[in-house]
Amino acid sequence: MSKDSPQPQQSEEVDLGQLFKQVGKAFDRLINFTSNIFKGIYKVVILLLVHIYKRLVWYAGAIIIGLILGFIIDSYSKKMYGANIFIQTNYDSARQVYENIKQFHQLAYVDKDTSELALKLNISAELASNLKGFYIEPDLDENNIAEMYSDFYQRLDSVSRLEMTYDRYRESLTPYNFGIHRVGVASTDKNIYKKIEESFIRQISGNKYLNELLDANLKILEKKDKTLVQQVQKTDSLVEAYLKIRINESEKEQIPGSGTNLYMGDAESLGGSLIVDESRVIQQRLRYEDQRRKIDSLYAVKKNIVNVLANFPESGYDIREWYEKKKILLPIVLFLITLLVFSVNGLGKFLESQNKE
Repeated sequence: MSKDSPQPQQSEEVDLGQLFKQVGKAFDRLINFTSNIFKGIYKVVILLLVHIYKRLVWYAGAIIIGLILGFIIDSYSKKMYGANIFIQTNYDSARQVYENIKQFHQLAYVDKDTSELALKLNISAELASNLKGFYIEPDLDENNIAEMYSDFYQRLDSVSRLEMTYDRYRESLTPYNFGIHRVGVASTDKNIYKKIEESFIRQISGNKYLNELLDANLKILEKKDKTLVQQVQKTDSLVEAYLKIRINESEKEQIPGSGTNLYMGDAESLGGSLIVDESRVIQQRLRYEDQRRKIDSLYAVKKNIVNVLANFPESGYDIREWYEKKKILLPIVLFLITLLVFSVNGLGKFLESQNKE
């Protein structure tokens, strides 16, 4: 039995050797297959270059004719210009703005309703016929998205925080979640943008509810500012009264240990003491002024439903893609047509020779 024990080991070695041989053959076939593919591509490229070289005059003529025709067509055709404005939406008005932009795009690009466009934008129908499309998208900034995620994450409970990752939060965002948006207008007239800007901004933010909300918020801010103005006037009166008392006291004979103090009915709100000097009154006045400055800043931001952060430029810029320019497209098309004609001709000759055989 002991003499027969090495036999299974030799059998296993033979099986492993055959396995490695098969693996090696498979790699050889894969390498040869890949090599043949590259060799075939190389042969095709060489044949194509030889073909073009033999008929270089034809291909050069096709390209030159395409360039000439392309320049002529481009010179007589209207160019497509574009320009952008950047807006900031207030009072959750992004949905209304997007709907109005879609309506403008429908009128300009699909319906080509120049009379309605002219009416909305307060321009002539002839000028409105140059408008070819309206577009809007949020102005994305990764830093702002990260700040939005941070604020949102802090408001979540412990269970929701485990599920809401940054990527998931980013995917859940819609264009309406952003405050700043880029609005683009396409036109064949590069000087139309300043002519439509004012009416366009007014039209995209039109909504009865939003107008009422705007009026209500502005009235609230005005009332707050008016109240603060009254408080500032009161503090000025208190300071003036205090200074008069100080002047009167300074003219009297000084008694050791005595001082000048102003008693205020609301002194408790100013620190819990019944004795208040002018410095505390002045500090309170400065706080009122600081609140007024904040209201002024808030009023500047919230006084419109849509704030224009960047206006239209004085003139538009060419927004055509390379394939829309005939001076580039026609040479390529004529070159391919020439190649196709020669290829069909060569294929016909090959089939005839095969038929004779």
